[in-house]
Parts: sequence; C-alpha cells; structure tokens
Amino acid sequence: MIKIQKNVLIAFLALIIFFEPTYISILPHEGILYNILKLITALFILIYFIKRKKTLSISQILVLVGELIVLVFTILNNGQIESEFLNFIMLGTLVLLIELYSDDFISLLEALMLHFELCIYINLGSLILFPERLFSRSNVAYGATYEWFLGSRNSFISWLLPGLIIALIYRFYKRKSMRWLCLIVGIFVTQLFQTSSTLIVSSTIVLCLAVLPYFNRVFRPTISFCISMVIQFVIVILNNVKFLAPIVESILGKNLTFTNRTTIWKNAINHISIFRGYGKLQSDQVAEILGNFGNYIWKGATHAHNQLLNLGFQGGIILIIITLVIYYIAFWKLEYFWNSPIARVYSFGLFAYIIAGYTEVTNHLLLQMIVILPLVVEKTIITMDDNVQFKRIILK
Repeated sequence: MIKIQKNVLIAFLALIIFFEPTYISILPHEGILYNILKLITALFILIYFIKRKKTLSISQILVLVGELIVLVFTILNNGQIESEFLNFIMLGTLVLLIELYSDDFISLLEALMLHFELCIYINLGSLILFPERLFSRSNVAYGATYEWFLGSRNSFISWLLPGLIIALIYRFYKRKSMRWLCLIVGIFVTQLFQTSSTLIVSSTIVLCLAVLPYFNRVFRPTISFCISMVIQFVIVILNNVKFLAPIVESILGKNLTFTNRTTIWKNAINHISIFRGYGKLQSDQVAEILGNFGNYIWKGATHAHNQLLNLGFQGGIILIIITLVIYYIAFWKLEYFWNSPIARVYSFGLFAYIIAGYTEVTNHLLLQMIVILPLVVEKTIITMDDNVQFKRIILK
C-alpha cells in the first residue's frame, strides 16, 4: 500500500493548477472549471500565507513587480486583460507556495516529482501509441497542428526541462530511490519521438553540466551568468551568429536566421522603450508588429521568440533590468552554496533556462519555477550524512 504524507498530499493538490496538460485543456468546459480552481487555490494559499505570517524576499517581490508591470501595460493597451490578470495571480500563487514550503521543501519536491512523472509518462505513452499525433487543431500560422498529451513538440520544453531539473535535484534528497533516473530516461526517450532544437540544446546542457566532473567543478554561477549574457548580446543585439554555424546548421539542421527569428528580434528591438510597453496584446496585434517582414505579415510571430526581448516588448527596458537583477540574485545565492551539488544543479538549470530564452519565450509557469526556486535556496538546501539524513544549511 502506497502511503502519502499529509503535507505531500496538500502540496500535490495545490500544484494541480500549474499542471494543465494541453489534452486536458481542450476538453469541454475544462477552461471554466480550471480557472475557478485556480482562483480558489490562490485564495486559500494567500490566506494561509498571511496566517503563517510569512514574508517575501526582495527578489521574490521583484518577480511579482515584473509581472504587475506587464499587467498594467496590458490594461492600458486593452490587450488580453483577463488572461494576464489570471497569469499574475498564478505567478503570485507559485511564489507564495514555494515560500510556504521552504520550511518543508522535501514535501513540495515529492509532489512536484509525482506531477512531472504523471505528465511526462502519460505523454510518452501517447507518443508511443499515437506516433503521428494524438489530436490536431487548426492554426492560422501553421495550419493543422500535431499534438500529444502535453501539446506540440515545441511546447514539450515547458514540461521536460523543469522536470529534468527536479529529477536531478530529487536524487540528492532521496538517494535510495531510482525514480529520478527513470524520469530522466523518460525525458530523453520522449525526445527520440518528438522534440525541438531548443529542448535538445537546453536539456543536453543541463545533463552534461550536472554529470561531467570537469564542468561540474568549474562552471560556476558567476561564469554561467556572464557567458549567457555575452552570448545573448552577441547573437541578438549585434546579430552575429556565424560562430554558431557548426551547431545550428550541422547539428540542429537549422539556418542562421533561426527560422526567421532574427527579423522578429529586430522588429522587437525597434519597438522597445525605456518605461513603456505593450503588455500582453492580442495575438494578431503582436503579429502585425513583430511579424512584419516587409512584403508580408507572418501570423506566427505572436511573441518575440526571445525571452528578454519579449519582456522588453511587454514591459519596457525597466522590466528587462528587473529580470536581470533577479537572475543576478539567484546566481549570487548559488555561488554562495557552490559546494553543494544541489546548488550546482540549480545553477546549471538556470543557465539552460536563459539559453532556451534566446530563441523562445520561457514565461510558462513551470519554466519560471527554474528561476523562482533558487531564490529560496538558503532555506531549502541540505547536506547529507552517511545515514542519508538531512539537515538545513542556514545562510549566514
């Protein structure tokens, strides 16, 4: 008989609102029911947070301020107000939930692991049973879609990358369990069926850095932050991508325009202001701005195809600065705890998250968890003794 601890069960139930597989989301009336569940869960977590007299750190507050900026500009530009308001509530709920469980992180980790196992294994089953596609929808930009339990292959990264990081962290909390290894195998087997270039690169980076001893020792958070920002500046701002030709053209089989992303980046840069943003506009409005290729409008340009540029487009340069400050704080904390293998996994995960943001928008809530978790690392990190017991490390 499987026994589930009370705190794990509560965490599992609270996390349901963040794990909404695409196949479930298309069911009749599911959207209304899920939105009601999201609001109820958010209210309960907020009340419990206040009751526990918990407080947020500056970095956690900055996460919420950043999303609030997007919400304000969305309202001012009459964009997707309902969608962005719900997203703001969801992000705030995730931040509060992680802070609430910072004193009992192992229960939250168990619940996260179970959610990722269920979603990733079911998705893998749908790929095996329906290799062509589980279902299809009509899309203006791409025509008929090919989707499985977790959606199209381009959306797999939102589930598989955070799932990979949680699995790698789980092994240090539950050393006798092999669940982490099984999940990692499931993640990479999934990519044998369907994947995207961004997922291949980011998941390979995380696994190699976490496993190979040399990188594990020298690829420190400060180095990760500097390298990721320099590469971002070179390929996106300076538009110098020739040095990536061996990887992009030879290995990934893509062209050096990153499937026309360079044009979208230029359009985004031209529409970024210091203190002004567009918020979350309707998809066709975004395509009119970012998808302007001169002689035609590409309807698939519904976002900037770059996380920092998309943030700048939605919230101005001020939002980019806030985001970079959050990255810096996370890496600084991980640098402090670099001797812990758990801190190293967080660092490698955050580095891969930033790399993935070069060509995709990584604002999915599960992906943002990669940034939020290191912000409470001083409360959740542990050391192991020979009896596989754990104790908390307190930041001095």
